[in-house]
This record gives sequence, C-alpha cells and structure tokens, in this order.
Amino acid sequence: MKVKVKLDIRSFIERGDFRTLKMILSQQEPADILEMIEELPPDEKIVVFRLLPKDQAAIVFSELEPDDQMALIELFKEEKLKEIISSMSPDDRAELLEEMPANVVNRLLSYLTPEERKETLSLLNYPENSAGRLTTPKCVELHPEMTVREALDKIRREGKDKETIYLMPVIDHQRKLLGVVSLEDLIFADPDGLVEQVMDEQPVYVYATTDQEEVAQIMRKYDLVAVPVVDSEQRLIGIITIDDVVDVIDEEATEDIQKMSSMVVTEQSYFHTSSWQFFTNRLPWLVVLLLLGTLSSGIIARFESLLASLPIIAAFMPAMVDTGGNIGSQISALVIRGMALGEIEQRDWWRVLLREFLIGAMLAGVLALTVLIRVVFVTRVSQVMLAVSVALFVVVVVSNIIGAVLPFIARVFRIDPAIMAGPLLTTIVDLMGIAIYFGIVNLLLSV
Repeated sequence: MKVKVKLDIRSFIERGDFRTLKMILSQQEPADILEMIEELPPDEKIVVFRLLPKDQAAIVFSELEPDDQMALIELFKEEKLKEIISSMSPDDRAELLEEMPANVVNRLLSYLTPEERKETLSLLNYPENSAGRLTTPKCVELHPEMTVREALDKIRREGKDKETIYLMPVIDHQRKLLGVVSLEDLIFADPDGLVEQVMDEQPVYVYATTDQEEVAQIMRKYDLVAVPVVDSEQRLIGIITIDDVVDVIDEEATEDIQKMSSMVVTEQSYFHTSSWQFFTNRLPWLVVLLLLGTLSSGIIARFESLLASLPIIAAFMPAMVDTGGNIGSQISALVIRGMALGEIEQRDWWRVLLREFLIGAMLAGVLALTVLIRVVFVTRVSQVMLAVSVALFVVVVVSNIIGAVLPFIARVFRIDPAIMAGPLLTTIVDLMGIAIYFGIVNLLLSV
C-alpha cells in the first residue's frame, strides 16, 4: 500500500539524502508528487524527476503547467527527456506539443519512434478541443470471432500497457466498430463462448470531431468510464477515458466562470499567469462595460427636472437597479447551466420565455408589495408609493425576460452563452431598469 505523506522535498535535497527521497517518492501517487513540487524552482524539480521511475515521471510531467514544462525541457538531459516523452500517453503528448513553440515540437518529435510520431501527429491533426485530441489509441481491441478465453488471454498480455481494460471496443478486420464489451461481462461469461455473444452491439460512441464538452456530457449521461472514438466511416481511432473527461469538465467550468465574469479566458492557473496577462485579459471588457455604464448618465439627465421637483424618487433608484440585476443574474445562471448540461436546447426558447414571464410576474408581485410597504415608511405621497411599486414590477418582469433570452441570442450569433452573464448582463439590465423606472415614475406622476 502506498503511504501518503506531507513531504518537504527541499530539506532532502539540501541534505543530499537522495536515497531516502527516492524511496519515499516511489510510494507516492503522481498527483501527490505534483502537489509537493509545485513551489520548487526548476533546478530542484529536475532533481525530483531524476529520482522518479520513467512511467511515474511521465504522468507528473504531463500534469505540470506549460511554463513549468518548458523550463524543464530546457534543463533535462537529452536521455531523460527522451525517456519521459516516450513514456507519456499519446493524448498527453499531443497536448504537450500543442503548447510548445515549433522548434521545441520538432525536437521532441525527433525523440519518438516512427509509430509514436505517427500517433501523436494524427491526434494533432484534429480540431482543438475535439474528441480526437483527447483520444488514446492505447486500448485492448477485440474481435467478435474471438472466444472469451482468447479475449481474456489478450487482456492479460496487453492490458498492463493500455489506458484501461474496463471497457474494450470490438472491431472487424477493417477496424469498423461493432460493439463494446466490459471486463466484468468477460469474467462471468462462458470461456468457450464468443465475444460477439457478450458484447453490446449498440455502443455509445463519439466521432473524432465531436466537441470535448459534448463528450463530457455523453459520458456523464451514460455513466461511462470510457467511450470509443471513430472517424466518419465508423472506423475505430481509440478511446477517451474518464480521467481525461474530468480534466475537460474542470477546464470548461473554469472557462465559463471567467466568461461570466467578463474577462478573456486564461488557460493557465492563477500563479502561472503573469500580472500583465491578467491586465490585458480584464481591461477590454472593463472598458466596454464602463462605456455602457456611462449611458445611464444620459438617461438620468433627461429626467433632471423630475428629480429636481421630487428628489425622493432618487432614493429608490439603487433598489431598482440592484433588484433588476439580481433577477437577471439568477435566471441567466439557470438557463446557461441548463444549456451546458444539455437540459435546455435552442428550440426551447419560447418555452423558457413563457415560463419565465409567469415566474417573473409572480416574483414582481411579491417584490412590488414589499417595496410598497417600505415606501410607506419613507414617504406619505400616495403617487410616489404607486409609481415606485409599478416601476419595480415592470423592472423585475423585464429583467427576468432579458436574463432568460440573452443566452439564446448569444447562441444564434455563435457566442458562448456564458458571456451573457455577470457584469455584461448586469450593465444591460441596469440601463433598462433606470430607463423603465424614470419613464414609469414620470408618466404616473405627470398624470
């Protein structure tokens, strides 16, 4: 059993106690080693990699941030670098090469065997963020005419070097996908029976060009540990395993959060992204939102005489703006999340619109009554009480509709719906709320 410990690697390096360090590292999971070396400078990370077995070193290296990988590539001795690159899984290797400059890519490709080079380049030919980029050809491939005993023998021979043995594709001699079979089904099947008798003849699979987010949705929907990947002619390319999909889910969630915060997506982690990069990623949207926000001053200026004659109405303006923004943010988050999980399709826009109009009216009624009671304690002017309540009712209904509809509009223009949330949505709803508030108050008070 491997022992998980909190290890101060630097103290071992400073004492030169490499024998003990090597023994302890051999008992750790790659994820734990990655956490231990996160804060070490590159020259000390190199020491750790020299002590790791090649398979373990390859896994740890594949999980490092791109800037750390680049720094280590410059420091590795050629033999060690060749050993690590050759031991990486094809999909991890393709992801590494995608982040490297062309001269480094050529250097790393030269360390691979012709077969490894062909596998890696074929994955790099698929579109970015597609299933093809996540695919590993390292799977146990079975044929329908095999007996169960022959299939199990093949798994024993080849399984150790494969990505997974829990789910195996069944193909014909032209590599066309015929089905899949699980290790559990093979273990409990008649050893003299044929694979075609126990395989699932209607497997769930994805195409190499399928978006990685859709792959994650499919695997989540069907509770899969692996899914076969085929080309346009249904020929097997390889499989995608659940560990890669977990990374995709994490990546997509991070991307959505950043877009909902109105900033350019940053792929690297916080401390591996430069301050200048954060500055340039955040500034453009902040400038756009600032310019949009200044439009509110024009709206307020149009009602300057109203404010001068009845200053009390200014006291309720922040409540209007905040409530509209809160309502819009709530429903946009629900709709965007529903879209991400495949629960809401583009064709459902009218159902969402009708549903949210009803829900918005119900919310508006309660909130308008609440603000009416609040206004009673601030002013005794009946016209102001009525105007503020009516205005809030309309603001809530309109904000709810805007928050529900904007993600659908984004999809029409092929924009990520996540952009239509957070600061952008709040700014749009704020402008609408101010205009509606002053318009209704001016109309009712003038009457």
